[in-house]
Amino acid sequence: MTTIHKKKELVDNLIKGEVVKTVLALIRKEQPVTMDEIARQCGVAKGTLYNYFKDKKALFKYVHQTIIDPIKETNNSIFESDKDPLVKLHEFIDAVFDTDEDISLYFHFVQQKRTVANQNNERFEVFIYPLVKFCKKGIQAGFFIDVDPYVLAEMIYGAVIGSLISRQFRSDGTPDRQQIKQDILYLMNKIEQKQ
Repeated sequence: MTTIHKKKELVDNLIKGEVVKTVLALIRKEQPVTMDEIARQCGVAKGTLYNYFKDKKALFKYVHQTIIDPIKETNNSIFESDKDPLVKLHEFIDAVFDTDEDISLYFHFVQQKRTVANQNNERFEVFIYPLVKFCKKGIQAGFFIDVDPYVLAEMIYGAVIGSLISRQFRSDGTPDRQQIKQDILYLMNKIEQKQ
């Protein structure tokens, strides 16, 4: 690769990275997420965005992949490791709770824009299927109680992800993330099969 190509690739990556940061910042500030506003906040002409993205849909697809790919990689890394199932479960919970608050806001924003079918497909691909596979192994190895692995996976997903999603809807105030995490860890330890 020539020096010119390397510089162009570097500039392309910088601009695309700035687009992702800008979209997240606009969502956090509850400002309109338009091509005009993204371009303005990035300090580029609107036409420059169209050099990288065919339209707003393509831009959002890129932003979404940039956010979802590391989550998939983290989940795969955790669930495919040779560690004890309870250690993996705790690592998964840690990964979810260590996710930046902007990512949680992003997913809330996206939920309002996507179809239920798209949300469910992604939920299964990113979380449920890896959790089912993990639960099957944990049940077969005698670590987890012997129940339908899909039920166990949905329970874990609901407890971990659902607890974060529901924070914004609670009438008793928004509880501390760390307290929620501790409560979830306590519950998850209860699915362990007692030897």
